[in-house]
Amino acid sequence: MQAAVRLQKQYILDCQLPSGTFLLGPDRKQVNPYFTNLALIPLIRLGECKNVQSHADWYLRNRNEHGYVNDFLVRGERLEDTGTADSEDSYHATWFSLVAELMRYEGDREWLRDREQECLELLEGIARLQQKDGLTWAKSSYRVKYLMDNCEVAKGLEDATFLFSLLENHAACREAKLRAEACRQGILRMYSPLRKSFAVFNRSFPNWRKWYPDATSQAFPIMYGIAPPEIAHSLYQRITSSFPQFERFQTDDPYPWMAMGVCALRMGDYARVTRMLDTAQALYIEGPRRPYWLIHEAGRFMELALETGDVRF
Repeated sequence: MQAAVRLQKQYILDCQLPSGTFLLGPDRKQVNPYFTNLALIPLIRLGECKNVQSHADWYLRNRNEHGYVNDFLVRGERLEDTGTADSEDSYHATWFSLVAELMRYEGDREWLRDREQECLELLEGIARLQQKDGLTWAKSSYRVKYLMDNCEVAKGLEDATFLFSLLENHAACREAKLRAEACRQGILRMYSPLRKSFAVFNRSFPNWRKWYPDATSQAFPIMYGIAPPEIAHSLYQRITSSFPQFERFQTDDPYPWMAMGVCALRMGDYARVTRMLDTAQALYIEGPRRPYWLIHEAGRFMELALETGDVRF
């Protein structure tokens, strides 16, 4: 296995706690279940399925009274629920995507079957947030419909459809599929032909001089295969025109945003992906921005390295 991928795999594994979930970084005291869901997906391809199952089970055990999962802090020897989360829709959606990847790789249907009721409850949690236009609120207490969240929700509901098909739960499979398509159509309606962009949230359109959340949000319909090809090409051209050196992390954000490399990959821009991997090693993994390198960035790094098959990695 390529050296950089091995190192990033170990970086993530070093963040695992006895409870089963993962810290944001080896020197961090925070647990963000959403970022963990994203970080662990490439570990499945590397055979670390038991570690992934441990986190997936931790997630189910730590739902609050409303059925959602908050962020946690390490206090001494225990984890303390902070009582808040960045979102509720994306947390559940990315859990479905993580577990779907686990099933595609390992296929332990008995493990999944034992958690069928919890899967139904997570689907219900997303359903409570989904509105008539197909889009989800970020949280029941924060009624904003974000483009990025909804792209993850559309993917998560598609993955939930796959999981319920494995369980032969035809009613839940049908519901998840209908909700996924409603969300996808809702996202497409966020696009403005006049502005040649998607709304970042509700009807607020991007300032193309601002990296996050404005420019980065426009990558998500590309990453998740929602934007039609002609719109995807137009959006990517605007992203690269506005931030021509984003793969060298010349943005207004100290965080690397390796997810943007996934966008470049989807557009076939392999040269930019390779530069991003090179620069990430020099600037974040081994360089001065190391404090901003967290597990989800390591996960995206592995995903890109594995997808491109770059022999240097």
